[in-house]
Amino acid sequence: MKKNIIQTVISVAACKFTRFILRKTGRGGTAIPGIVAMKFSKKILAVVSSGMEIIVVTGTNGKTTSCNMIEHALNASGCDCLLNKSGANLLHGITADLVCNATLSGKPKSHYAVLEVDEAALKQVVPLVKPKVIVVTNLFSDQVDRYGGVENTLREIRTGVKRSPESTLVLNAEEPLTSSLSLDAPNKIVWYGLNKSVDIQGNVDLADAGKCPKCGADYEYDYHIYAHLGGFHCTKCDYKHQTPDVSVISIEKIEANGSTIQLLADGRIQTVRVALPAVYNIYNAAACIAAVKALNLPLQKAIDSLKTVRSSFGRLETFDLNGNRLQMILVKNPAGCNQAFSYLTGFDEDFTAILCLNDRTGDGHDISWIQDTDYEKLCSDPHLKKIYVGGDRAKDLSDRLQKAGASDEMKEIVTDYNELLGKILEEKRPVFALPNYTAMMELRQVLSKATGKKDFWE
Repeated sequence: MKKNIIQTVISVAACKFTRFILRKTGRGGTAIPGIVAMKFSKKILAVVSSGMEIIVVTGTNGKTTSCNMIEHALNASGCDCLLNKSGANLLHGITADLVCNATLSGKPKSHYAVLEVDEAALKQVVPLVKPKVIVVTNLFSDQVDRYGGVENTLREIRTGVKRSPESTLVLNAEEPLTSSLSLDAPNKIVWYGLNKSVDIQGNVDLADAGKCPKCGADYEYDYHIYAHLGGFHCTKCDYKHQTPDVSVISIEKIEANGSTIQLLADGRIQTVRVALPAVYNIYNAAACIAAVKALNLPLQKAIDSLKTVRSSFGRLETFDLNGNRLQMILVKNPAGCNQAFSYLTGFDEDFTAILCLNDRTGDGHDISWIQDTDYEKLCSDPHLKKIYVGGDRAKDLSDRLQKAGASDEMKEIVTDYNELLGKILEEKRPVFALPNYTAMMELRQVLSKATGKKDFWE
């Protein structure tokens, strides 16, 4: 016992000292402190999370924003809450955040935690932190060189869920892939989703949906939201979308600074303001309220908190550049990118777009996904006046835009972000930057320095 206490003290101290040094030298200190901590105590994560009520969020799109919303809701409800806000969502990064939240003896300083967890890391993390709630957002093709197809990602998540049978699952009722977790799990389930009255016209994209997990037949849809999300049902068996416990029954308005919806929760319908725009953030808001419900906490303060929630770094984050607005939207796969295009093309004003594409480890080395993305929708918008193209694979992206109808006069390759900043500062139109992950981190650093924004981990 004494040996374990000594190991814990050394592990926590080493982790905190390592993070302190790294951040003093201008580095994020996200994963390395966790690696150091685990050198001294392999299961330090289990120690520093003991007794906490933890919500884990995983899935392809919406993890960071959903976590941000849930943490904001818990704080508004008077709960002391830790969030791994740096976005380091693998085992070592999560370990670093929880260890730095603990006393030297390993006692957690916060009772609640909201943790973004990578889909493949879920099976490593949940046996150690024993989450009370696991939120699964959705599944889309993403980093195919790492995960393979969505079936492999679903398999990873299912393995993690099986290692945490006591956790309540919060699932999207209109996502046929993640909904299938309910078929073979003993966990209690809270469903969230949008109502049939929120039928959004558009083509159903079944590229990622696959086949019915029970009988292998195709799906049909009673209503459609986007991609493969909607009122699905199997054509041959009883597998279908569930009635949500937390449901958006109508979308009254979507604007640049947020959305107004009608929300049904705990038998009550009320008008709710969500201070982040776009349909996918309405899904994130519903997931947030469902997660709070799964914790058995009162919902009203959480619902009210949605009107004051702020964007996470790089996710609809806004920068003020000499009085002009730049909004940054992280995009990393066709589904997310297409939703961003729907958001941009929904405004009745001229704008400039910045598209940046890298192919580093954090992004996935396979960029073939840009061929399946609807750049034609963006390029055909009469309000799009200029496109700046950046990143390591700017030439490939420029060629794809050319194919989508962007003229040589409309687009310009600028791979130096300081040079790009100079061009942005000359813009009189609103600017929307759509980078993938590592490009977002680089561009954000330049923009943050120019505008006095906080570092991404703050």
